[in-house]
Amino acid sequence: MSASPSGVETPPSASPTVEAAPPASQPSRGHPKGLYILFFTEMWERFSYYGMRALLVLYLLNYLQFQPEDSSAVYKWYTSLVYLTPLLGGFLADRFLGMRASIILGSALMAVGHFLMAFEPLPFFYSALAFLIIGNGFFKPNMSTMVGKLYRPGDARRDGAFTIFYMGINLGAFMAPLICGWLRQNMGPTPGMGFHYGFAAAGVGMVLGLVIFVLGQKHVMRAVEEAGNLHEVMPQKRSGGAGSSSAALEPGEKVPGIAGLGGAITRLLPPLLFVIAAALPARFLYLAATKQAPWTTVIMPLAFAAVSAWMGFTLRTVKGASRDKSTVIFVFFAFSVLFWMAYEQAGNALNVWAEYNTRKADAGVEISAEYFQSLPAIFIILFAPPFALMWTALARRGWEVPTVAKLLVALLLITASDVVMVGAATAEDATISRVSLAGVPREIKLEQLNAGRFSYDPATQELSVRGVLAPFAVTSALRPTVDPTYLKQVDALEAASVAAAPEHPVTFQFESLPSGYTFPLTGEAAQNLVSGWDERTRTLTLVDKLSPVAKSRLVGAGAQPEWRQAITALAEKSQAARVSGLWLVFSYLLAVFGELCLSPVGLSMVTKLAPARFASLFMGVFLMSNAVAQYVGGSLGEMWGRIVPTSYFAIFVYASLVGAVLLLLLLRPLRRLMHEVK
Repeated sequence: MSASPSGVETPPSASPTVEAAPPASQPSRGHPKGLYILFFTEMWERFSYYGMRALLVLYLLNYLQFQPEDSSAVYKWYTSLVYLTPLLGGFLADRFLGMRASIILGSALMAVGHFLMAFEPLPFFYSALAFLIIGNGFFKPNMSTMVGKLYRPGDARRDGAFTIFYMGINLGAFMAPLICGWLRQNMGPTPGMGFHYGFAAAGVGMVLGLVIFVLGQKHVMRAVEEAGNLHEVMPQKRSGGAGSSSAALEPGEKVPGIAGLGGAITRLLPPLLFVIAAALPARFLYLAATKQAPWTTVIMPLAFAAVSAWMGFTLRTVKGASRDKSTVIFVFFAFSVLFWMAYEQAGNALNVWAEYNTRKADAGVEISAEYFQSLPAIFIILFAPPFALMWTALARRGWEVPTVAKLLVALLLITASDVVMVGAATAEDATISRVSLAGVPREIKLEQLNAGRFSYDPATQELSVRGVLAPFAVTSALRPTVDPTYLKQVDALEAASVAAAPEHPVTFQFESLPSGYTFPLTGEAAQNLVSGWDERTRTLTLVDKLSPVAKSRLVGAGAQPEWRQAITALAEKSQAARVSGLWLVFSYLLAVFGELCLSPVGLSMVTKLAPARFASLFMGVFLMSNAVAQYVGGSLGEMWGRIVPTSYFAIFVYASLVGAVLLLLLLRPLRRLMHEVK
């Protein structure tokens, strides 16, 4: 099964294994109660994660009024760290805490984080992300490993258990965007502004998961003990550090490794990891030192470099065939990055596309952008059984598809998924909207706005835009024409409004207002915020803190009147460029088919290939491929709004194709490195 950063995780294939049959004392029918405790714990934890993720970028853009570059930066930091910290969490679980304590600690930290998201101030917001990141690090690598520990080696029920477990995950992933998206649209002071209700719902889901695990942990531990795996789940004192002594070699380490190209890959991987550990931070330190990039860009490369060096030393302690198998995990790591880098756009660029560039009522029913994020989960639930049956049927006929070949097909399918989005973007870009305008303000450089999709024809005195003019692009277009003196007054108003409350209204008087000014906070926009506006004296009375949305409207009202009217009219006309949601549906369907092909090279592969003493650690390493993918994909997301959508989606088409070609060349040696594992 795979660990998808997008929120959808898939069951293992039904391919036969060569593991020994279970002992006679092992039950052959039914599953222990502990499996269902883990099922519901993970279901509610995934509900909380996917509910929050469905809202995050839209919250940053619509409510906090971030630009795409800034929202993608937050998104990449959050999602990459969510998949990086399991490496440390897996290590601590292996060495000190044990899996049970790690799961409880992680659940509690994430519950705190989700509830902090329900509060508006930015310090709460960033603190919430920190709690979620750290909590996930303890929770994520241990839950999937715990499922495996419910069964003895070779137990035929094991793959079925993982299938049940991942169906629970997808139920949570399916429900979360629907419920949290509905709350966003229908709760709160104004329509579409109920983000904090959605975040609170995610918190409730996390608490339910924690309660279920705490109350049912006795069933889990009983099953683990009956399977003879209690010593691997509880904390232990270990000697010898990361590498065990030769006297503690595992059976796989006593089998010689292979020769040829596969053997060369095994020998060269640790030195390559050391080179990456040195070159990666050096590059970003140079960029920061020469002021070509901010110093914050050095943080994640340093973290990735440290892990790279750590894994280089760790691999050197593994011997024989076990080292061959461990090498496969790291090679697949690289190709997984390419797949998840494209797949994870579901929470970022594709979410933005669903919000601003997709028609919401094609079937006569209003569809929230978050609802589209339920599609991968429902597709997994519908198509995972047929795919599993297909792999089994092929194996029975002697046509078993190798794991590496499935990964190759996955890369080709994610390429096709992004080709669909290139088609959608091409259709959106073909619609041109126009308004009359006497001239473009001198402060405006059209080629730098809205990815260069504005144009002005002096002969016809028309301003035009290709595709949809999103609200964040409107803000970028208006702000350069706003008088700096007026901007300072709006900032002063925001600072004064912090003390505003219904029982303690705050009155603020503008010293001056731009020519042609129209006060924007009226009607629905003024609900529960403004109790009075005196145009003659320029006096405003607030009964609540000025929200980012209200501040953005005030700033926009200070733009040059003719330019503001033209941009506002153009934004309304450009809504005709929205395209059908079926583009997204088809793109998600192909991506899920790719994930279903990738499923055998996910978590199940790690549990079968990794040495037992590094089970949780290597699980964390494999999840780190998602961390790299999230960071790189999020960094690319910072270009949204600066390059046209067709070019943006094409980046992932080319990256996936290159990966597919390289993997094709490595098919044979990778199969040999896996030894008897299919």
